[in-house]
Amino acid sequence: MNKRLNLLYFSATDTTAKVVKSVASAFDMSVNKYDVTLPENRLNPLDFESEDILIVGVPVYSGRVPEFLSEYFSNVKGDGTIAVFIVVYGNRAYDDALLELKDIFEKNGFMGIAAGAFVGEHSYNSELAGGRPDQNDLDIAYRFGLEIKDKLNRNTINKLRVYGKFPYRDRRKSQPVQIETEENCTNCGICAAYCPMGAIRFDNFKVTDSTKCIKCCSCIKRCPVHAREIRYEPHIKLSRDIVEKYGSIRLEPEFFYRRKLCIINITRSLVNSCIIEIAKLKFFLLKN
Repeated sequence: MNKRLNLLYFSATDTTAKVVKSVASAFDMSVNKYDVTLPENRLNPLDFESEDILIVGVPVYSGRVPEFLSEYFSNVKGDGTIAVFIVVYGNRAYDDALLELKDIFEKNGFMGIAAGAFVGEHSYNSELAGGRPDQNDLDIAYRFGLEIKDKLNRNTINKLRVYGKFPYRDRRKSQPVQIETEENCTNCGICAAYCPMGAIRFDNFKVTDSTKCIKCCSCIKRCPVHAREIRYEPHIKLSRDIVEKYGSIRLEPEFFYRRKLCIINITRSLVNSCIIEIAKLKFFLLKN
């Protein structure tokens, strides 16, 4: 396979990055990484050629691709470039996000050959999908990469279809929320250094611009002394409600390839003459 492998991802709390890198590790080739998490990395357009393979990963925000990423991705161009689409969601639902991501890139000169939806720890609350993607998820991501690599080597490429509806679900308008900083803040600056929207001032780490904040909670989860939190009661209630409704279930990765539909939820199965060993994995294989 004479191709160049590229990764393009936004990952405020590292969940999406872990999945994308695990998929890429199956290719056993050098990788160009485009981490567009920080705002300075989203300033310039990107162009890919027909010799490239692009694995693109994003988190799901209320069932959609984050709006600011949709705007940035409109400046990412391909030239018949093979692409793999990955979304990571917090164990509720990914709704139309995977379809939206596919549509954005296929309109810009990319050819999707596979897609996957993975679960990552919810940004609001570590009680929901806490610690995910875990090792089982990452092992599954690696196997997903092996399957994609095999398809490329065998040149078995048809049209890709994924779960989702168009028109996409409406974007949920949320109230700007102020993240509070406790007195035990040490002014280490980690929060500002990792803020994907540049919402935290470098001259005063205790000040956050709530109009820029996307509530990814990177600053809360990375703070070494746990000095940051959201005290806004409607947000706290929403977080509790999500945990109550979805916290007792474990959703598993879903994959889409260019073949007929079949669902696997067992530990060992024969699929297209290939033995795969997986745990509670649902494969969605679609064909025109």
